[in-house]
Amino acid sequence: MNLGRRLLLVALTLLPAPLLAEETLRLGVFAYRPEAVMEARYRPLAEYLGERLPDHRVALEVMSLDEIEEAISHRRLDLLMTNPSHYLEIRSRNSLTGALATVINAQHGQPVSSLGGTMIKAAGNAAIQELDDLAGRRIAMPGRRFLGGYQTHALELMDADIDPRRDITPVIAGSHDAVVAAVLAGEAEVGFIRTGILERLIAEGELAPGQLEVIHAQQLASFPFAVSTRLYPEWPLVVMPQVAPETVRRIAVALFTLEPEHPAARAAMIAGFAPPQDYLPVENLARRLRLPPFEAVPDFTWHDIWQRYAGFLLGLAAAGALVAVLLLMLARRNRQLRQQRARLSLLAGVFTHSHEGVMITSPDGELLEVNDAFSQITGYARNEAVGRNASLLGAGRHPQAFYADFWQQLQRTGHWDGEVWNRRKNGEIYPQRLTISAVTDGAEEVQRYVGLLSDITRLKEHQRALTHAAQHDALTGLPNRTLLADRLRVAMAQVDRGGQRLAVVFIDLDGFKAINDTHGHHMGDRLLVALAERMQGELRASDTLARLGGDEFVAVLQDLASDEEGERVLERLLAATAAPVEIAGCPLQVSASLGVAYYDAAAGGDEDQLLRHADQAMYRAKEAGKQCYRVHRKTQESVSMPAAASRLGRMGR
Repeated sequence: MNLGRRLLLVALTLLPAPLLAEETLRLGVFAYRPEAVMEARYRPLAEYLGERLPDHRVALEVMSLDEIEEAISHRRLDLLMTNPSHYLEIRSRNSLTGALATVINAQHGQPVSSLGGTMIKAAGNAAIQELDDLAGRRIAMPGRRFLGGYQTHALELMDADIDPRRDITPVIAGSHDAVVAAVLAGEAEVGFIRTGILERLIAEGELAPGQLEVIHAQQLASFPFAVSTRLYPEWPLVVMPQVAPETVRRIAVALFTLEPEHPAARAAMIAGFAPPQDYLPVENLARRLRLPPFEAVPDFTWHDIWQRYAGFLLGLAAAGALVAVLLLMLARRNRQLRQQRARLSLLAGVFTHSHEGVMITSPDGELLEVNDAFSQITGYARNEAVGRNASLLGAGRHPQAFYADFWQQLQRTGHWDGEVWNRRKNGEIYPQRLTISAVTDGAEEVQRYVGLLSDITRLKEHQRALTHAAQHDALTGLPNRTLLADRLRVAMAQVDRGGQRLAVVFIDLDGFKAINDTHGHHMGDRLLVALAERMQGELRASDTLARLGGDEFVAVLQDLASDEEGERVLERLLAATAAPVEIAGCPLQVSASLGVAYYDAAAGGDEDQLLRHADQAMYRAKEAGKQCYRVHRKTQESVSMPAAASRLGRMGR
């Protein structure tokens, strides 16, 4: 980080709170490539997160590993993206939780959630062919703390009986780009870089194909990069402890709903983010290489102590055993009493201070005791609950069969665990996690029931939010491909059971690219939202409008009594999309080409075929001059538009 940026950051932190219009979250990204490249790649991602977080601004900081550690120690970072081995190292030295998400890389549209190392040499260097040829060579590497730039390679060398610390001559280059330059200049015979660097440099025009060759190349299925080592999980995104939980949830939703076609994803060359992967393989690698945080080696082990002091230890043990027996005989009863008192005190403390509600009932359900958490969750004070039946908590939402199964399982196994709807004292109904266990005597007769309960309202709300984000388009709020496929299968099944006809309408906007090019993507996005609302208003309540991406939409028209009824809807859609839209005082106008495919029980086929037919008909509407619709007929060949199948893919499967 340059001096000017550091001074600016310090100045911002010294500003009084009223002068700051919004809270700044600092996103640190490990600079494994030149700073300018990293800035260009991840600046749009920081801006995207800032847009998704109300009252927040996300500032990007491209930093070295040492700068990241210094910033964390002074609480100057809120979010962090770094390589997995560095993440494990800083997690061991700071009070960090697990990773929030794992980056999904992208290569030609293919998602990649793993990384490895690529060993390179200059083309034509016949002296180096296999791993055994690397012993004694000058090898360029970005640094020993780079996972893909050194550590993955080091493990492969160890397995080939080559000590990476003694049997090679390292050339520390500082970055992956510098490693490539060193090999091309002849300053090193071999280079260690992470997977994807070669492909990125070729795509950027910085490297010509064929200038470098890969050593120990691995053929890994569905992995699009040249690779020489085993694969490990991609970079984690970590949230620092000082970030508020509500902000963390918003960040998670923003990350998991980032679409591959979003400009921020395209700039970062990623396909989005996935739930955090298991970083145990990286931890095992660090253990084998004795890297931080597993670099410490004990100088004096228990085995060494035994070898040196075995006689003394045996004598000491014998004397200690004699003393212990004497003390045991003298204090046995007192010790047992203290243990019982300590156990009772421990149980009482757990009962009183547990964050989960605890209730103890008689076999017939009478409340005998409750803790403070029970009162906080249900609203009933202890004196209001004790002596009453636990049924006072019931919300009346479950059928009698539910409670019959509940008591049957509890009597059969002595345990029940699940989710129930209960009612607080103020009448509010809420979801609750409930675990009940039976306490029996020596004759296996039930004496008490112990119930643990917790309020899971926030968890349910979070689950609903994630489900909605996974099934709806982030821009327009319309159903996405996944939800469209599900609704289309349901609609076709209804037709097969004797319903009326079904129509699928493929909608492609005419002239939308010119809007983006002339007015910018932000205006194009607002136009898409406005047109989506218009088209939705022209459909019936039983119909579905979905966005596939870009300027492509699909409408599913159900329960059509005739083709004429469907044609009236099509005319309304054409009129709605062709009418001008005024955004920020600027009139914008496009049109639409519609392709229609009808389905009835006699037609047969599946949803993919129906969508392809609609897509083919849309292309015929384009060819007919646009701003019109065309209907797919059975006599038309399905191969007339080969691009349709590849664009639509297997919807929802």
